[in-house]
Amino acid sequence: MKHKFSFLEVVFLKCPKCGNVIVEPSWLSDIDQDFQCADCGEFFSAKNNELDRKMLKFAINEDDRIENVSFEDSKKV
Repeated sequence: MKHKFSFLEVVFLKCPKCGNVIVEPSWLSDIDQDFQCADCGEFFSAKNNELDRKMLKFAINEDDRIENVSFEDSKKV
């Protein structure tokens, strides 16, 4: 079975007030989007609170359904 692949880079952010970890698409951090913590309500800068980035790799089967998801380290941190 031949797979197609799709990719999505995500960023892990940490709320500076309560420590809650948030996962969002990385492009939101790249444009320095402000986030609001779902736990404590604090607004904070994505760029200043970035923990890590990962590249999600989606294996798509012949029926165009997601069959597997794996992750790799991103080149930019």
